[in-house]
Amino acid sequence: MTSPQAPGLNVAVHGHPNLDTLLLWHPAVRTDAEAVGALASRIATRGGVRVVVPTWEDGRDLLRSVRYARGSAVHPPDQLSVVGYGAAGIAALSLAQHQRRLGIGLRRVTCVDGAADLVDPISGQPLGVPAARPDRVTTEVDVVVPAVGGDWAETTVTAWQGAGWAATLVPADQFTWRVSPSQ
Repeated sequence: MTSPQAPGLNVAVHGHPNLDTLLLWHPAVRTDAEAVGALASRIATRGGVRVVVPTWEDGRDLLRSVRYARGSAVHPPDQLSVVGYGAAGIAALSLAQHQRRLGIGLRRVTCVDGAADLVDPISGQPLGVPAARPDRVTTEVDVVVPAVGGDWAETTVTAWQGAGWAATLVPADQFTWRVSPSQ
């Protein structure tokens, strides 16, 4: 199903609304929506999750997609998982860092294809060093090791772990679309 979530921004939703929600920020949605839609459909079917795929151009679109995914979910809105690719992966990590300030809660964030030279499209800034994990924040953080730039991924996970976050370095060939550890 594709529906407008805000003027000029569309979202495709795959899976049943009663399922846990995975927000998928994939840059190819603008250039190959059909392939991203097929990926989202497979994730929804195999993972037993509801996958929300926004068409996004900038950080404002990413934030609007968070509001849409939370507002349209049947489950508690603070159980949202976010997977971002490239700069959107940096945005997912930044979202986890700032979730208390933004008044949201996240179950899991995953950064795929992140790199040191990427800027968070929401803030326009490079990803900062993570602050100490706030009390009662249980968000799990995954950083998928890219084919190139694995040192950045390792350093990033170590920094998050040092700040008290549950952070995991995931080899690209072992990355799965889990929303919770039990999947």
